[in-house]
Amino acid sequence: MATLNARAQTLGAPCQIQGIPFDAGTQVFYGLADELVLCVLPTDREIAGIPCQRGLVHFQPSGALGQATLGREHTVRGVRFSRGTILSWNEDGTLGAQLTTPHAFGALEVPAGASLRLDEGGHLVSWSRRLPIEEQVGQIPCQAGSIVTCFADGSPERVTLARNHVVDGVPCMGGTDIELHQTGRLAVGTLAEPRELHGITFEAGTALVFRPDGTLSVAQLVEDMHIAGRLYTDGTYLLFDERGHLTDSAAITWEVMRPALT
Repeated sequence: MATLNARAQTLGAPCQIQGIPFDAGTQVFYGLADELVLCVLPTDREIAGIPCQRGLVHFQPSGALGQATLGREHTVRGVRFSRGTILSWNEDGTLGAQLTTPHAFGALEVPAGASLRLDEGGHLVSWSRRLPIEEQVGQIPCQAGSIVTCFADGSPERVTLARNHVVDGVPCMGGTDIELHQTGRLAVGTLAEPRELHGITFEAGTALVFRPDGTLSVAQLVEDMHIAGRLYTDGTYLLFDERGHLTDSAAITWEVMRPALT
């Protein structure tokens, strides 16, 4: 084979790369440190005990599998997955799976087409699906075409609102994402109308972050505001303690944002 300094190559003969045997005709791609980052298999083959379908296979920097499509039915972490399921080994130790068939986890059935995460013991952590039409999820109107992420019990964790909707007593703006704590309390939302909290009237469009007990943690301003005689500019993050006292702030200026936008 040619030198491993090549960023990409097609193997002319069977060989091993990082201890993994590959057939002739396999395309392999390397990272900046000459580590294997992905390959394109010409046929179905097993890698590290996983029956991989022909096509793209991704690798982690350690050389372990990063993502692969199953070439046949196979059990991973105690869950039987169908051929065509895309598996992803995540850095946090969870296993991601894009399902081709429904899967039951206790009384909950995760539908085909959904993506799920399993912990190292094979327990469901969370799952998500794309909504073909507007749908009520946990009594929340969710936007057609958006992705809904749910906790293991099926309760919503992150959704995109189809319209303005009051969540946990807070009027949230339609078309924006909201996040919920597992208790059902609002975690992150964007105001649909002015709202007074802790003696401060926040304008529509202000992004709010709440603690699990419902207390305000962070507010990001959408316009300049004077609070207790001090000017806080548009985009500033205000930080509050559990008693509702403003304790700190962080201003995001255009000069800081410009490199990130270019």
